[in-house]
Amino acid sequence: MSHLKVHLYWDRMAKQTTEMRRATSCSTLSVIHILGKRWTIPIIETLYYAKGELSFNAMQTELNHITPKNLNDSLKELVGYGLVKKNEMLIKGSKHTNYILTKNGVTFEELAYCAKRLGGEMYHRPGCEFRQCKDCPLFK
Repeated sequence: MSHLKVHLYWDRMAKQTTEMRRATSCSTLSVIHILGKRWTIPIIETLYYAKGELSFNAMQTELNHITPKNLNDSLKELVGYGLVKKNEMLIKGSKHTNYILTKNGVTFEELAYCAKRLGGEMYHRPGCEFRQCKDCPLFK
């Protein structure tokens, strides 16, 4: 490979890396990325309709097709994004952990509802916005 070809290759790679960085720093794309993760909407919905805190076990019962590992990993991500708050407490010497939506988590649920309504209209699935994602055949 000639020196010029190598130089052009690295210039192209540097440009792609810069474009990737720019794309990942876009707040809208970041929200869409989070929204598109498989268990995000069912977890957010479950916490939203609980209207309060839920334990890990209660969430796993509600989301009966999620593995404990997937639930744990998803909750860690959602806590990291600031959509879910993790509350830990000691009760009679035993550690209990509950999860609740943050203000941004509630807003995120509203966004998910709009996406479900739009998707139902676009793909002719009326009533999708009235069903929780955890009850959808696609999550079984």
